[in-house]
Amino acid sequence: MVLLICLVAFDQLVTADSYKLLVLGGSGYVGRQVCKEAVAKGWEVTSLSRRGENPLPGSSLDKVSFVAGDAADMELLLRLAGEADAVVHSIGLLLDSESGLGNLNFLTSGSRSVPGDKATYDSEMKDTALNLLEALKMTKRDSSRPYVFVSAAEVGWEDNKAGTRLEDLMREKDFFLPRYLDAKRAVEKELVSESEDAGVRPIIARPSFMYDATKLDILPLLPVWFLGHKLNIGDGAFSIPLRVETAGSGIVQIMDDGSVKGVVSSSDILAAAPLAAIRRPDGVDTLTSGIASIARIPFGTNVAPELTSGSGERPPASSIRIYEFEDDAGCPFCRRVREIATHLDLEYTAVPCGQGSRHREYVKKAAESIGNSSPTFPYMEDEAAGVKLFESEDIMNHLISTYGGGAGLPKPAEYFLPSTIITGWVPTLMRLFKGGKVVESVVEEPDEPLVLWNYEGNQFCRLVREAMVELDLTYVVKSIGKGSPRREELRELAGTTVAPFFEDLNTGKKMGDSADIVEYLFRTYSSK
Repeated sequence: MVLLICLVAFDQLVTADSYKLLVLGGSGYVGRQVCKEAVAKGWEVTSLSRRGENPLPGSSLDKVSFVAGDAADMELLLRLAGEADAVVHSIGLLLDSESGLGNLNFLTSGSRSVPGDKATYDSEMKDTALNLLEALKMTKRDSSRPYVFVSAAEVGWEDNKAGTRLEDLMREKDFFLPRYLDAKRAVEKELVSESEDAGVRPIIARPSFMYDATKLDILPLLPVWFLGHKLNIGDGAFSIPLRVETAGSGIVQIMDDGSVKGVVSSSDILAAAPLAAIRRPDGVDTLTSGIASIARIPFGTNVAPELTSGSGERPPASSIRIYEFEDDAGCPFCRRVREIATHLDLEYTAVPCGQGSRHREYVKKAAESIGNSSPTFPYMEDEAAGVKLFESEDIMNHLISTYGGGAGLPKPAEYFLPSTIITGWVPTLMRLFKGGKVVESVVEEPDEPLVLWNYEGNQFCRLVREAMVELDLTYVVKSIGKGSPRREELRELAGTTVAPFFEDLNTGKKMGDSADIVEYLFRTYSSK
């Protein structure tokens, strides 16, 4: 497994020396996600934008060369295009100066950019895209280079009866959207017709609404668009909306596929996007995970007072193995065992057993060995104590009596067990379809342990644990609830006591941001 990871890393290094990507609008809402995915693939990335600033300092975008300039500057375009092996045009503008709504761009623009007073759809989108095409024609190579133009799904309304009616109605009302779509169509037509002369492989990316938790102008429309797509209202008039991370990463994957050219739909982009981008947590994930944690307060956050001094022998992580899964499949009984592990400040090995897990067969055999027809979860093996237990209450009693140092159930003790039924289902409802089922693209487990510094009640730790279940990865849990003496150990290692903190002993990777951890796990331990 280590060899495989090293080979992948080496392949990326080779690619970085040979593949150069130019992104017009690389600091913008979509462009920055294209740049990020290209960097993750090991490409050398250059962004051209008016300000030429890195929108996310301290991120992987630090590896991008940000150039300040005007996409109308042909001399500059010739230099940059001449060096590029592939190009992406992602300059966009929803409300131009002729819409009468230009001052609202600071709200509708994902990058919060505000164009000039004379900025039109033609000047900002059409002319810059065609300038880039001309630059590629003037620096034509023997082999074709991919040119991705980020268009819009609604451009296809001209071929859809319901879409055409809607667009005609907008034209009658002098609404801005038809002019926006006309500019996109003009580029698409020219790109296709001139592609051979320019020596490019034309790729017309047509995502529908692109969103994240900050796009307050789009969020109210998403339920309508998702429902319209799901029910096929208007015979395809509603294309599936995409998270902007998914759109950017999918575009890069499509560009990297030498067989793709022409129009690619929102659904095509979604299908091409790597799980690392699709599964990367966003603000909605943080919010729902936070509500799940609040529902279980005060459990799963604090270490028992009897154990905060650090005195007494603690079992090694290899001694205790807990077979369990996260919230999606509805296992409040797994959760309360994890809450007890935080309460007792335990280290243990977590063995995920989501639906489709390779670990379930082992638990099935363990159940059969004691006469049970089917396995139940959680299941615990304590090697040092010579104990194997299935029922969550039995597991908790064993852990408390063996490693509690005189501690009892978490306070209020009389509420802990009943609360499993009363509030224990809230995390399941908040995190539906997360952390309960193994994805199809898992790879072999690594040779060396994955280590997660964690406590059950932390909303960000939950996001990482969900990914571990979905990737079917065994990992070591180092509990660091409030009051844990182990927090000082973490401070020496990471310079912080904030959870989560993650270590991959196979690659030497160490990180603390939950979204970055989840993305890393899917990039490293998923084949998609």
